[in-house]
Amino acid sequence: MILKSPAKINLFLNITGIRKDGYHEIQTYFQLINLFDEIHISEISSSGVVFKSNNEDIDPNDNLCVSAANLLYKKIGRNSTKGIEIDLQKNIPIGAGLGGGSSNAASVLQGLNKLWECNLSKKDLISIGKELGADVPVFINGSSAYAKGIGTEIENFHVEPKFFLLVYPLINVSTKAMYKKFSIGDCITDINLDNMHENIGFNSFEAMLCEEYPEINSTLSLMRKHNNGYVSGSGSCLYSIFDKEEDARNTRELFPREYQTYIVHSLNKV
Repeated sequence: MILKSPAKINLFLNITGIRKDGYHEIQTYFQLINLFDEIHISEISSSGVVFKSNNEDIDPNDNLCVSAANLLYKKIGRNSTKGIEIDLQKNIPIGAGLGGGSSNAASVLQGLNKLWECNLSKKDLISIGKELGADVPVFINGSSAYAKGIGTEIENFHVEPKFFLLVYPLINVSTKAMYKKFSIGDCITDINLDNMHENIGFNSFEAMLCEEYPEINSTLSLMRKHNNGYVSGSGSCLYSIFDKEEDARNTRELFPREYQTYIVHSLNKV
């Protein structure tokens, strides 16, 4: 079984509060894009989960693909001598704010639901996905969407198709660490479906990222000098929005060759 696992960017990310359980209340728009990891899942004669990847930085014993498989094993009470092998071909940068790990977990849950003939509904899978991470449900839902709460209250909503230039400045940013360091300010913006177009690009983490990482600050400045520039998620990936693919390709030439850059387009559904 071969699964395509898409990335996302946040067209805005607004942190509005901190809950008693430690999770942050947010408002965001998850824009799915055509940058994919590829996951191969197959049954094997030995028991348990065997994981391998083309990316050596991923711990084979501690990653969301394995966590998703083990959680589904537990939920359905599966009792079998056959295990599974998960082969993750990683194309989405790690620690970039593009949701790669969450997308991988969602794909594994969906794939195993079919392979094992669990017959779980999308609602069931979303409920399981919430236990793995707040971004997992939107990938199971499979649609670009406005989200609030901790990011799991999803409302399907599609914006005008666009092209994006993604610039990854080779910095791995920990989402958990960024949220832990974030302090809620006195003035809190409310971004909803009525005013979201006026707030495209707003990101509560931008000031922190620019202060902590000079490369992000300088790259954003260069992007904004020539077009526009925004932060996805908790960073470190940055993006510019374009109406024409040609303009995105021309702007791509401005950035250091050592940075990873991608030209992608929006997806309404996957």
